[in-house]
Amino acid sequence: MDVRPSCRGLAGIGTAVLISLPMQHVRDPAPPPSSPSPPPAAEPDAEVRGAEVRGEVSLPPLLAGTFTATVKTWDTTAASERIGHARAAGLLLDAGVRWKSTGDCADRRRPYCTSLEAIRYGTLMRTIDLRRGSGCPVTVTGGTETGHADGRYSHGEGYKVDLAHNRCLDAYVTRTYRYWRIRGDGAALYHAAPSDVRADVRADVRADVWADEPTHWDVLFR
Repeated sequence: MDVRPSCRGLAGIGTAVLISLPMQHVRDPAPPPSSPSPPPAAEPDAEVRGAEVRGEVSLPPLLAGTFTATVKTWDTTAASERIGHARAAGLLLDAGVRWKSTGDCADRRRPYCTSLEAIRYGTLMRTIDLRRGSGCPVTVTGGTETGHADGRYSHGEGYKVDLAHNRCLDAYVTRTYRYWRIRGDGAALYHAAPSDVRADVRADVRADVWADEPTHWDVLFR
């Protein structure tokens, strides 16, 4: 029997071989692992879900270090101006200074009232300066009402106020001023000795006199 090679037979065998071999998928090489991206940084003063995010703000070189605290001042040239009770009480209230009277009144003609009517603007503002400078509670219990001693630098002339005793204020006065002498009514007087005051301090500050009375400080602000 004559056997002849058949191209069709060889092709069939080749096809069968290819079909019988397992299919192998060639995969692309995996990229190298990358580190997770950090979350975006929060901007200064931003709020995230109600939580405050704090950040630092860099100031330009020309602005850095140029900010100063605001200090409230008053016009000392108007120190002799006389002001009414309502305005004076409002200024005290705004500065955190209280005023009270045993009679719960402000009638200048009654000695049991506490009146600020016609008080000197300088006296009032020096009282406010005391509150700010000492950090102590300050309560005015006497002003220009009748019943005080007369004189050029008296309550009635708007130069003096009575300030209630408290531990903080008492310590501040005895630490800041020097004992001077005993007044005729027995009150101890304190004032700033010349050697204790710098040359650039106003003359009116150097002339302050504090009288330690049983229930209050009788203060002269010149």
